[in-house]
Amino acid sequence: MRWKIRDFVLCEQQQTLSSPQHSVRIEPMMSELLAYFCHHQGVVVSKEQLLDDVWHGRYVSDNSIAKLVTKLRKALGDDARNPMYIVTIPKRGYRLVAPVEQISEPSELTEVQQSGSAASERSLPSSFLGMVLLVAIATAVGGFYWLYDAAPSIATSAKALTADRGSEHFPAFTSDGERLAYMHHDGHRYRLFVKLVASESVVEIRHGKEEGVGPGSWNDKGNKLVYLVATKDKCQYFTREFHGLHMSEPELIHTCKPGSYGVVKFTHDDNLVVFAESPGPGKPYSLYQLDITTRQVQWLPQPELHLGGNSQFDLHPKEDKLLISSPDQHQWEGFYELDLNTRTLTQLFKLNAYICCGIWSHDGKHVVLMGEHPAREIVRYDLDGNNKTLIYSGTQQLSRPERHSNGEDYVFIAYQYDLNVEEYHLVEGQTQAILQDTVDERLAVLSPDEIQVAYISLTTGSEELWLYNRQSGQKQKVTAFDDSRHYLDLAWSPDQTRVAGLTLNAIHIIDVGTGNVTALSLPEKELRGISFKSATELAFSMQLGKNWQVVSYDLVSDVMTRLDPQWQSVRFDASPDNWLWVNQEQQWFYGEDVTPLTMPELPLTPFAGRQFAMQKAGDYLAYFDWSKQQLEVFNLREGSLVAELESQIGHFSIRGSNVLISRKASKVNNSDIYQTQQRSASF
Repeated sequence: MRWKIRDFVLCEQQQTLSSPQHSVRIEPMMSELLAYFCHHQGVVVSKEQLLDDVWHGRYVSDNSIAKLVTKLRKALGDDARNPMYIVTIPKRGYRLVAPVEQISEPSELTEVQQSGSAASERSLPSSFLGMVLLVAIATAVGGFYWLYDAAPSIATSAKALTADRGSEHFPAFTSDGERLAYMHHDGHRYRLFVKLVASESVVEIRHGKEEGVGPGSWNDKGNKLVYLVATKDKCQYFTREFHGLHMSEPELIHTCKPGSYGVVKFTHDDNLVVFAESPGPGKPYSLYQLDITTRQVQWLPQPELHLGGNSQFDLHPKEDKLLISSPDQHQWEGFYELDLNTRTLTQLFKLNAYICCGIWSHDGKHVVLMGEHPAREIVRYDLDGNNKTLIYSGTQQLSRPERHSNGEDYVFIAYQYDLNVEEYHLVEGQTQAILQDTVDERLAVLSPDEIQVAYISLTTGSEELWLYNRQSGQKQKVTAFDDSRHYLDLAWSPDQTRVAGLTLNAIHIIDVGTGNVTALSLPEKELRGISFKSATELAFSMQLGKNWQVVSYDLVSDVMTRLDPQWQSVRFDASPDNWLWVNQEQQWFYGEDVTPLTMPELPLTPFAGRQFAMQKAGDYLAYFDWSKQQLEVFNLREGSLVAELESQIGHFSIRGSNVLISRKASKVNNSDIYQTQQRSASF
């Protein structure tokens, strides 16, 4: 929907605010708040109303609301002392006093269609990070607008199917649409629920207090559910029969590798299920078929394993075919068809984009998936990868869609994944928030002099490099990207003139003074652990043969050189005393002279995803422990643990006695499952 507000035009779809002079992308929550004011022009809106209708009950402080109103005023050029747009009514709330006019619907549809065309024409950025399983995602969603598959001129809306406090995942309808199975995370563990759609009655599938349960999948008749039960030390698949919400006792059908956490689905044969399993935590997934009657497990033909492997798959709505989403050695996301009867594997197409999790369309003749990062669209491709079509667009980020059982709509989760940055002082033992906008602030890295913080922000709607000055508190946007590149790690150069940014299969060198970006001439492969050895030499790890090995890149000559192959990881630093070396035998060393490092008793690994899992700063050694979801900081001189910092996010930065960590705005996320809902043509 588009609104004319005095001299400005707000486009909710594109989250843009335009004047006759310029157009800017505004934060998602700013767009939602301003749109709400437009719907209530001239009416005093209380903070309680805003919490209920804009933040959807998510806890935020009065100060957070006031900050967002201040941002809106700044974007509109409004003066709070002499307002022409938003007036503060003491002790009552806010009122939009500017004249408002809703722009006609045809213009809105035309704009959405044009934006979809532009998205398909622009060049695609570096590819996709394999697995999206058991992701913690946050925040509910406001209004939605849809372009229907077969009839783009027919608008539809989306309605919420869940409204629980917490985050919901993996929706699965029975074929008759009467029951919905879904996972729920309450901030502590995953639980599996089954809901009767008509009555909203819900039953939980329980397997003990500590076990995580789900996701689940129904058979074609809708009377059997297969699902996962897992802890850190256990992984099992069960089935249950259902009559309404009455369920049978669980039947154990397979014990998987501990730490595997794979998805399982019925085929069109009730005796056969397909599941994804890994050898253990951090290992790539492979696909298998299980005969429930005989308990025989068979490996399925599938693409080669890269990154997270083959964890993402979907069963054709009518035929015995799987659609497998899998990254290749260049990190391109490939889509493959596997015929379960003939065991024939066929590559359909590939995309060099940060996308995820293709599913079959309702007619089984297209591939449907979420759009490029940050994913606010659902798109459709022909089976050869051509004719990209925008079929849904919203204001919030989306996760993988699923087909609704009515044969027309799709089900998805919408959320705003809000990460903030906190600074912890090891000597004083105090924490303070330094970056806490209403959008993500990620990958915060302290500069060598500890004055600047480089980080990635979604303030403009796409990922950009920003700088934060710890002394003045000022923030500055550095880059102006025109694509959807997704950054996984950042590193400062010792002279503080450059920041290296790691994406899925590329490294960009960013001049912090000019904002100019240069992509290094590298093979499209998975890269890990970036760090500057000098102002003109960057190091990183890549897989050469069977081992990870360290490579250095000369920024002046564009020459790449392999270090001694005994090293799988080296983290260089402006201070050589902080260099950390890891050989192929997982032995650790430090410093320019490669001195053996006395390590804490921890299950140490060099990487947390693509980032370094351990960093050294003088006498301090910091390590992120995924199993505990916390950063542990040790004093090497004293041999003691000095800090345990809770964080669900593995990225951190440490210099001197300062530590930067990223934390979610809320431990309990409030995302919900939504269903698109077609309107009749006469609506």
